[in-house]
Amino acid sequence: MFNERWQTLVDVVDFAFQPIVNIYTGKLYAVEALIRNYESAGFVTIDAIFDTAFSEKILYTLDVKLREKAIHKFSLFPFSKHIKLFYNLDNRITMMPDFKSGYTCELLSSYEMDTSNICFELSEKHQVGMYAGVDKLVLNLYKQQGYKMAIDDFGVGFSGLQMLFNADPNFIKIDRFFISEIHLSKKKRLFVSSIVQIAQVMGIFTIAEGVECEEEYLECKKLGCDMVQGFFVQKPTRNVCEIVSSYEHLKFVAQNEKRKSTQSSDIARYLQKNHPVFIDSSINDVYEMLRADKSVHFVPVLERDFTPIGVIKDTDIKTYIYSNYGKALLYNITQGSLKKIVSSCGRADINDPIEKILKIYGFDDENDAILITENEKYVGYLSSKVLLEMINEKNIVDAKDQNPLTGLSGNRIINEFVSTAMESHEKVMMAYFDFDNFKPFNDYYGFRKGDRAITLFADILRSAVGIEECLIGHVGGDDFFLGWNLKEEHTFEKIYDIVHEIVVKFAEDIQSFYCEEGRSSGYILAKNRDGMLQSFPLMTVSAAVICHGFGHQHDLDDNELNEIFGRLKKSAKFSPAHIACVDLGVIKPA
Repeated sequence: MFNERWQTLVDVVDFAFQPIVNIYTGKLYAVEALIRNYESAGFVTIDAIFDTAFSEKILYTLDVKLREKAIHKFSLFPFSKHIKLFYNLDNRITMMPDFKSGYTCELLSSYEMDTSNICFELSEKHQVGMYAGVDKLVLNLYKQQGYKMAIDDFGVGFSGLQMLFNADPNFIKIDRFFISEIHLSKKKRLFVSSIVQIAQVMGIFTIAEGVECEEEYLECKKLGCDMVQGFFVQKPTRNVCEIVSSYEHLKFVAQNEKRKSTQSSDIARYLQKNHPVFIDSSINDVYEMLRADKSVHFVPVLERDFTPIGVIKDTDIKTYIYSNYGKALLYNITQGSLKKIVSSCGRADINDPIEKILKIYGFDDENDAILITENEKYVGYLSSKVLLEMINEKNIVDAKDQNPLTGLSGNRIINEFVSTAMESHEKVMMAYFDFDNFKPFNDYYGFRKGDRAITLFADILRSAVGIEECLIGHVGGDDFFLGWNLKEEHTFEKIYDIVHEIVVKFAEDIQSFYCEEGRSSGYILAKNRDGMLQSFPLMTVSAAVICHGFGHQHDLDDNELNEIFGRLKKSAKFSPAHIACVDLGVIKPA
């Protein structure tokens, strides 16, 4: 029974909200509801509340009442319909005798909200020995009703990967343990990088929890996390008026970091310092430099105004030193100037991007370094060893930004493209592709053939797109992305024809992946989500296409854009052409 103690808890408890924002733009994506003021009802911890309720078999009843309060307070946000509410769900509610589904749908409809506004967070805490309950909860109930699912505190329990496999979540929230001082720990960066990579392959978004400082935020951004939550964004607040739709300080930090990444910060991190000599120095000064540091094999040579001229290599002066009278000869030919023994050397500005510097090094294989200048003045050098380390790091970063199965650009690059496109006044078109009837195909023919279907589509994208400014991306699973920065001569019709060609080509080519019986009948028999046999048509692909900058301006934010893409995807699946398009500038916000 729901006694007075529990009713008191429900009456006094309150909810604070903490924002979850896009890591690139700082725009609000969701808020997490956090229980507050439970101490007034005599409970020491939040876990104590739910453990006690579970033992007394009223966990579901309690959760329903708390859920009511959280959703009601969430509805007070002026933009609540355009963001998501993350609500911590104890999956043990499915074991309660009074558990039933459907109540939350009714509650949301009373606030004119959709199930997609809610994301239930599942923790690893209660997973051991309860996977049947998780499957029932996630796969057969809430996900089927359109709710989003997230795994909370990922990485700190023992069953995380198994839970990830069973739950098929939309989000992974990386636990604060891995985020705390991540910029100081290679091991933590390795763990988070691995989690992000797994998530990208599976089409799951990652949220870095508990980010408390700029350094942690930047490292999470660098590693490819999609969203961020923590004190650096905003502390939890009970006042809904304190939650804003965009956190400009994050946007500023991201933009500032982006500017720095192509300026001094990246190169300064690698920069090596070495005492140079001047063009009018004595050859004895060169000897001293090389003798002082046996690991250095060259000496930079500068004009008196610190403009670099080149380098003197130890190998060049050795030819003199080890020959008869060579040292005396060298002394004579360098009287007043070292110019005759100076070799040319690659040179770059500290503000140049790493890619440019690596190209300079690649074109000059006779030298062991590149001299770095700032305002045309020598500030240091990059040795061949360091340059090779830079190449290796760049290759690793490039690999992180690619989907391992297809080699196409992943979520981080796609998100940055979309974010930049929305702030641009140039003509842009973006298309999201989603397979139709992929799951029954995958279940019927197996994962290996499913992967072959995914790589087939990736190859079709590569061959069909002939515009240089196009980004080809693989969101994960059977979801793909194309984005075009259009030139003046490019038209909507031209891009539409490309998308249509891709859709038709895939529908034709995928037929060869089916058995003769499937091709001739036009369908296969596979189990649906209820475990019943059902006939599924042969696989196709649908495309949701958005135009931006075609003479119309708009003020849509990220969440509204996601909603539009969601509606277009549904429309495309019912369209005879499997394509749905819209110009953002002519959309009236709800």
